[in-house]
Amino acid sequence: MITDELFLSDPFDFSEKNRNLFLKSFQQNCAHHYEHNKFFKFIWERADFLPRDIKTEKDLNLVPYIMVNIFKHHELKSCPDSDIVLSLGSSGTTGQRSMIYLDQNSLEQVKHLAYAIHESLGMTDNQKYNYLCFTYDPKAANDLGTAFTDELLTSFTDRNEIYYTFQHDGTDFKFNEKETIEKLKEFEKSKYPTRILGFPAFLYQLIEKHDISFDLGHDSWVQTGGGWKNHQDKQIPKEEFRRIVSERLNIPEGNIRDLFGMVEHGIPYVDAADGALRVPNYARVIIRDPKTLAPLNYGEKGLIQFLCSYNTSFPAPSLLTTDYGRLIKSEHMGDILEILGRAGNSKHKGCAIKAMESFL
Repeated sequence: MITDELFLSDPFDFSEKNRNLFLKSFQQNCAHHYEHNKFFKFIWERADFLPRDIKTEKDLNLVPYIMVNIFKHHELKSCPDSDIVLSLGSSGTTGQRSMIYLDQNSLEQVKHLAYAIHESLGMTDNQKYNYLCFTYDPKAANDLGTAFTDELLTSFTDRNEIYYTFQHDGTDFKFNEKETIEKLKEFEKSKYPTRILGFPAFLYQLIEKHDISFDLGHDSWVQTGGGWKNHQDKQIPKEEFRRIVSERLNIPEGNIRDLFGMVEHGIPYVDAADGALRVPNYARVIIRDPKTLAPLNYGEKGLIQFLCSYNTSFPAPSLLTTDYGRLIKSEHMGDILEILGRAGNSKHKGCAIKAMESFL
């Protein structure tokens, strides 16, 4: 199948052949959802645009989209319930969570593409590592997208010990601050290097609050994800974060990466060694004017639309998000995606915000 061929290709090879693979894969995926999901079909017919109309890259600007928030209110599937092998949700404090449903093929595809992206960026390894994960223990949070992601990331290397800093006390998840510091002390003395995953705000606050300094070594890594608390005055620039973490943990800045992802979309956007989020050939990103919804040019700020083709179980090949961003043209390794915050006036509380409230 075309989709299998796409995900066997280099995620950052944008040759004409590979770009056509994405286009054909996306067209086939949209045709699948059009045939198997009534709501998806309604959206496309209302837009007077059909999957067969996708013939060139420019046609992608005309592709209808579903607002990402719809998954908070409606259960949308493009396959029988009996085909679903995993359900995942976003995290929030209002009780409304986006839920997505993966059949076996979609689950295998999302795992494979995530590995391929990280491998291409030099982030997979046969070396054994200790893991310190600033996120929820997946044993207790087995339906949370963030827990699924970090558990998946630990599978990209050999593993010695994995410690999740958020433990469930029977009522809710609590950040075990004291034991996290003790684990850092243990890992500093270990013969194995360390990989730190999860919410960046917790690692930064731990460094600042306790004035910690460890020598984890030049083979260690940090991969943040899940975002910061949405009070912008608490967030520091990525460059400053990388510098501080590098100085305090003795980890090369090139080994300190960020990841942006959405449970509804599934494609990870990962920093290259230069600290820039890269768009792989497994996806497309369109930036739209928040007033007119017209596509914007490189460098212009607008709402982010994500396109992908890996899943057949829920109708999300084209999603319009509530996040602001912009694309920066790049001549190698895919365009750069800059995330510029949430749109609107309301304060949306996601995974990192809920977690931070238990820490402050």
